[in-house]
Amino acid sequence: MPRKPDTEERPLQQQTLSLRISESWHKRIERAKELISAKTGEPVTTSDVAKQFLESAREDRLEVVDLIAEPTETLLQIRRKGEAEHVLSRAEWTVLAYFVQQGLEAFSVRTPNPVSRESLTVVLDAFLAVYELRKERASKLDEFYLGNLPQESRSPKVKGTDEQANAESVRKAVLETRKKLNDLSTKIEPLLVGRNLHALLEDEKLAGAEPLDRALRPFFPVLWRLAARGHYFSKHEPLRLPVASKEVFYEPPIPPVKEGEYSLAFARIEGRDLSLLLSFPGPRGPQYPVSGYPRITEFRAMLGDLGEETRRWNGEHFFGYVAASEDGKGKEDVWFRAHANGITFGFSEKEWKSVQALFRRAWEMPEVRMAWDELALEYGEL
Repeated sequence: MPRKPDTEERPLQQQTLSLRISESWHKRIERAKELISAKTGEPVTTSDVAKQFLESAREDRLEVVDLIAEPTETLLQIRRKGEAEHVLSRAEWTVLAYFVQQGLEAFSVRTPNPVSRESLTVVLDAFLAVYELRKERASKLDEFYLGNLPQESRSPKVKGTDEQANAESVRKAVLETRKKLNDLSTKIEPLLVGRNLHALLEDEKLAGAEPLDRALRPFFPVLWRLAARGHYFSKHEPLRLPVASKEVFYEPPIPPVKEGEYSLAFARIEGRDLSLLLSFPGPRGPQYPVSGYPRITEFRAMLGDLGEETRRWNGEHFFGYVAASEDGKGKEDVWFRAHANGITFGFSEKEWKSVQALFRRAWEMPEVRMAWDELALEYGEL
């Protein structure tokens, strides 16, 4: 039988490669699995991650995996560099974008307030700024980007299967989403846009570190607060810069504020956090303390929501509800209690509005605003 020539085509066979890796590399791969799964919302296997490492020689991708090993320390270093206007590396921007995504998608009793439309608009603007830095115009991720934008923001042609997603359709959909966010009459919550920014920084071929930093620098303050929100949601602790005893500065006391028969006093507690004391009417009226940024944030959210439209509030720290008044005259009372102690207070409609006005006045005070803005850098947009 004649021998077949060596040039004859043979079916390709997939090669399997077995590797023994160190414990440090195993931890790297596990962290990489977490990052990749966060972008898509789908689980990935260890072999898939290892394959990506072998196929991609990008050092910044490995740097991201290493930076995420100590997320709190990494984010604090990013804050220092960002506030000093030093150039952030691509890996550092990617870590920030990862926590921005976590902050946007965080929804639980720990996050009573939704992300503001203004912040969502900034994430869209940051995406567009980096999108223009891609070295390759055509991207296999364009369809992924469109999928994370609201369906009503995509053009009719892209909704179907006849036309493939491209750069122009992505830009149009982002701008349409931005337009809808600016229209307060439109109900829209594009919370998956953080995945787009994260994937763009993680996977696309982009210009160097300096052009990337220039593109994202205007958006750093808002991106930081969203990342701090994501960190608090996942780690349950603030991003607090360590302060040496010699660096502690004198902070003047915050004056009390009064509205009707109610008053509010403030005190600074450990780590520059705040504690407030709500005093009820009367010479021996009760005084109700609320301590720490997360609790105060939720208390203010409950105070603003509970009333005519919202009949029930059940958050991480507080439970509140509206019930018919006991005087039987068709009026309603507002009640709340803390989960931690069960102590319950009731307010008439007039009293509740007085407390609402009290808090509004307090947060208009420059001293409160300054302290609150500083805490927002540590806890994020809760």
